Amino acid sequence: MKKLAGFVILVLRSITLAMRVASRWAVYLSVLVPLVLGTAWVVRNFPRQRVSPALVWGSTPIHNFALWSRAMEAAGHSSTTFTHPPFAIHERSDWDRVLSEEYPRHSQYIASHLGFLKALREFDVFFLPANGFFLGFQSSALFPNLFRRLHGKVLKYAGKKIVLLPYGADAYVYRRVRSAQLQHGLMLSYPVPGREQRQISRDLDFWVDVADVVIPGFMGFDGIGRWDVLTPSPLIVDLGFWSSRNQKKPKTRRTVVVGHAPNHRGFKGSEFVIDAVDQLKSEGFDLELLLLEGMTLRQVRDALVRDVDILVEQLLFFGHGLNGLEGMAAGLPVVSNLEAKGPRSVLDSYTFFRDCPIVSAQPDTVVDVLRDLVSDPEKRAIHGQLGRRYVERWHSPESAQYLFESVIRYLGGEEFALKNLFHPLGEKIPTERR
Repeated sequence: MKKLAGFVILVLRSITLAMRVASRWAVYLSVLVPLVLGTAWVVRNFPRQRVSPALVWGSTPIHNFALWSRAMEAAGHSSTTFTHPPFAIHERSDWDRVLSEEYPRHSQYIASHLGFLKALREFDVFFLPANGFFLGFQSSALFPNLFRRLHGKVLKYAGKKIVLLPYGADAYVYRRVRSAQLQHGLMLSYPVPGREQRQISRDLDFWVDVADVVIPGFMGFDGIGRWDVLTPSPLIVDLGFWSSRNQKKPKTRRTVVVGHAPNHRGFKGSEFVIDAVDQLKSEGFDLELLLLEGMTLRQVRDALVRDVDILVEQLLFFGHGLNGLEGMAAGLPVVSNLEAKGPRSVLDSYTFFRDCPIVSAQPDTVVDVLRDLVSDPEKRAIHGQLGRRYVERWHSPESAQYLFESVIRYLGGEEFALKNLFHPLGEKIPTERR
């Protein structure tokens, strides 16, 4: 009897679920799809006349979206962030419009559609990651890709321009990653995407195909397959927020502090950093490791400027992330992995990356690299000064304005090669659009 009762309950639950799915799809197909397509038709046939395009950044609350938008607004553009609620480490004041605040009485399902419709009417250029703009997070067991595909096609039909800016979780297809070391680190820290490779791959390929401009930074070498701007990284930092190391008060103790800020330890090779510090301490070095975990951005900033002497960003991924730029902006010598020969040679030849003062290290060399820096205060100071200058030149709000104003001009039809935007030979490069 218990088995029969369990079977009946299972059948009733299945019927209830099927009715809910059918009800949702009835609403979607009879109301929301016509509303979205109708809005796109109106926008396409009755476009707003503007002197310059209105820019929107979202809908994933990536912190650089806020920094890029603010930089473009400072340059005189109409630029807005429109996102899901920002992450806890960021301050609400950094963001403009938040979906849940615009539609507090609606479910996220309905709010996502309303937010997309509002953005479709108000903005011209969409800067987004490979999970799309609001509707990319909607899915269904019956048609898992319809939501994701629909809004990308609608944006194109409505005459909107799309600039794809992958950030990581939206674009890492693990089987395409060329470094087995990085692939292992990703699976250590982010195991769930390892089971979602097919969906992530489909989403990424769709947006790479539909986007007008793709700017992947370092990730371009790991299977994205397209970049319209070759740059080591489009990331920027707020130089006013990240005070220079020169403003730091002199330390009264001899202990050298190594900082490390892992959002996920496996991905950044944190165990090798911890082991390296332990080895050097056993050799007699007066050394301390400061792990910056579970902190707000302001707390990390205060620790880097006040306490840290060397920042080890990560040892597995080729290049650097935002934290490496933050360390350089704080006037610190930064250690990260710059060892991949193929990508490194391309970036050194075609971009400004040859000037990057980051000290390169991998798991098997980090002990020697740290020993050298700990033993030489003058070298630490030189790398700190060079790092600050590097960020001021290449990762400031002004550099974002140069990059994205060039993208906007390109989208407007100007004939020049975006791929050579950061070419060290500059005007010597033949002019061509693609």
